[in-house]
Amino acid sequence: MNVILLLLGLLSSYFSASPQQEPVAAAWLYPQPPVVQSFGHSVNTSSYIGSFNSLAGVSLYMPLEELLQVKGSPLEVTPDPWQGCQEYHYADMSAGICEGAVLYVHVTPTEARQYGLYLNDQRIEPHKNNLVEMLGTPDFVAEDGDVYMRGSTALKIYRNSQTGEWDGIDLFDGNSS
Repeated sequence: MNVILLLLGLLSSYFSASPQQEPVAAAWLYPQPPVVQSFGHSVNTSSYIGSFNSLAGVSLYMPLEELLQVKGSPLEVTPDPWQGCQEYHYADMSAGICEGAVLYVHVTPTEARQYGLYLNDQRIEPHKNNLVEMLGTPDFVAEDGDVYMRGSTALKIYRNSQTGEWDGIDLFDGNSS
């Protein structure tokens, strides 16, 4: 009888009569940077990036129309042999466009040196090795680079196998690859 009462107690939150309650996502699924409370103000004590929203000002699944509004006309449009879509090339980045939306964003070191490299509108500098502070340790280490995951969104930093320097960065949906 105690087991049945215990189970009913655990499941009671699922049988609530109030339709206004919405399930709350588990906080451990979405890591947040530490926040210090001081005199009633929140102060971010870390430059840790807890989600990947945009790279070079472009977000995943941004509609093509919005990409054109934000970045203007591309310098060149080429076919993407891997995805079977189009790649829009700009001075500071490239975007893979499939079915009218951004599927991935790619930045090279040359583009980053000339225009800066911004992840979620925050400047990152992989050549200064500040990524551990900003991204933490990689979730996966591959032969060609490091992969960081935030939910289903992935950021891959390609590295030159001989020099170890970064060769490019891709922002993409980890479920779509």
